[in-house]
Amino acid sequence: MIATDLTSRRVALPGGGSATPYEWGGAEVLVRDDAMTVLSLIAALRDEGMPEDERGETVVRSLFADWADAYTACDYDPVEFSRLIESAVWDVCGIDLRGDRAHEEPLWDPEEDAALIRTSFRMAYGLDWDRARAEISFSEFVALVGGCGTDTPLGRAIYYRDPRTRPKATKHNRKEIEEWERLHRAFALGKSRSSRGAAEGTDAAMADAFAALKRAAR
Repeated sequence: MIATDLTSRRVALPGGGSATPYEWGGAEVLVRDDAMTVLSLIAALRDEGMPEDERGETVVRSLFADWADAYTACDYDPVEFSRLIESAVWDVCGIDLRGDRAHEEPLWDPEEDAALIRTSFRMAYGLDWDRARAEISFSEFVALVGGCGTDTPLGRAIYYRDPRTRPKATKHNRKEIEEWERLHRAFALGKSRSSRGAAEGTDAAMADAFAALKRAAR
């Protein structure tokens, strides 16, 4: 995912939200980058109950400020348009539609941790999520999540989910390790499914979504 820097140009959209200019084929395409839009895209990609064609069309129409302009930038070539979609979704949203990029095990989830995110943003930054979500970029949102300290509910959950924070065993810290392991289990993501099953389900959903997006592009 490409992080927006302090000189990045972002465009406020008439209907709300924002977009960032994305170069493709020598032209600029406005890709919606506000946190609310990207989180909605993620939710649509995960929605296994949504018909594939509907999901693909929803993502295409939501991703670009003007999908017709994006299609024009591809010289009306559906194959090139599908490449643009895949590239923009990765660069702006950090979503790997093809499933062939290296990933670390996620330590937070926008759906499971929704309440923790709301509370922690208010505690750490004084941010009202409902007001900020259409204004901040998704890359800013991810940075804010990562910046939540362990004195916030989200930061505490992330700390105990990360296996790298497990204390090294000594002769004197058995109780400390037991407590870490208890909290590691308590804060684990995807409690209703095994981690392997959850990962396989996500991979399958993304593969289906990419197939739907390619059809929508055509």
